[in-house]
Amino acid sequence: MEELAVETLSVSDRWSLKSVEIISSLQHHLEPYESWVVYASVFGDNREAFTFFFPLLAGLANELGARALWASIFVEWSNLLLKWMFKGDRPYWWIGETSLYNDETRPELRQFTNTCESGPGTPSGHLMLNVALFYVATKGISKLFIQKSTKLRNWLQLFFSLCQKSILSAVVYTGFLLWIGVIFISRLYIQAHFIHQNILGVIIGLMVGHMAWSTKWLVKLSKVWAVVVACSLIGTAVSTYSLLLSQGLDPLWSLPLALKHCAHSEYVKVDTQVFYLVMRFTGSALGLGLGLSSDQRYVVLNAPRNFIRTILTIKGGILIGKMAAMIQANLPTDDMVLFLALSFGLNIALPFIIIALLPHFLLTVYYGN
Repeated sequence: MEELAVETLSVSDRWSLKSVEIISSLQHHLEPYESWVVYASVFGDNREAFTFFFPLLAGLANELGARALWASIFVEWSNLLLKWMFKGDRPYWWIGETSLYNDETRPELRQFTNTCESGPGTPSGHLMLNVALFYVATKGISKLFIQKSTKLRNWLQLFFSLCQKSILSAVVYTGFLLWIGVIFISRLYIQAHFIHQNILGVIIGLMVGHMAWSTKWLVKLSKVWAVVVACSLIGTAVSTYSLLLSQGLDPLWSLPLALKHCAHSEYVKVDTQVFYLVMRFTGSALGLGLGLSSDQRYVVLNAPRNFIRTILTIKGGILIGKMAAMIQANLPTDDMVLFLALSFGLNIALPFIIIALLPHFLLTVYYGN
């Protein structure tokens, strides 16, 4: 492309072209590590926040798990609204649609099973969620298990004589930054996002993570307020969707592009589409809110912490999360109303079980009463 032509391009087009160059370079230089780079997006997928990381963190500390799930819920909700607002393309379909390339200059980049997300690309939901989720996790681990834990000093007194708490916290935060860097590269590599979409995702993710960590009332909801929060989430999403339709805009404008430019149409997953996402974050908010205000959780919070129960809660929670993921993957999709109703119920049940019923059951079994 001639230099003069480049100068007449919009800022967005310039960023997109530069991103495609970087994606091409990444796919060339990181090809020997391709399986690891691609898997980073799988392991950092939004679904894992609900079915793996939430049970894991809730097993470590009940409140930490609750805050991590709130971060995930608010990320999905805000990301959906922001994507409707910004209407950003994704590289894998933009390359095929833009007139900035011709048949000779259009790059041929590889697609993967997790490339073809059907929603708009701005901002990156993966970066938003991983930043927010692991911001909460990092703050929680640093505060609860490094800065304030007297047990840790007793168990590892010799270690602490050589290594200060600040160093351990720095290690945890460094791990957080490295993981976000890996996700950033992975999202570029698989053609899911442009650079500016990733950067925006990081910034908004930090804001959501800080809010989820520092807002006290999120872990003290009554049952009534749990319903109010859930209704507010679905209400704003449905209202925005209806407003777009009333203005002659199509909220699902990106789905035909995904189906058109995805190398394999079966890669376009139903659980990346709008209606399912609304059911997931609304159901999770309702189930979490009801669990936080349940009598079972109050009993657990007033019981002394126990190492064996903690391990069992983590293992049991992860197992239940995997079962929920398997059930979700096998729900019938031919009837969309039935699929959404079952998804909504499943997403209510999972956080309620993890945050209240499972720890209460293990407490009851452990003490035999």
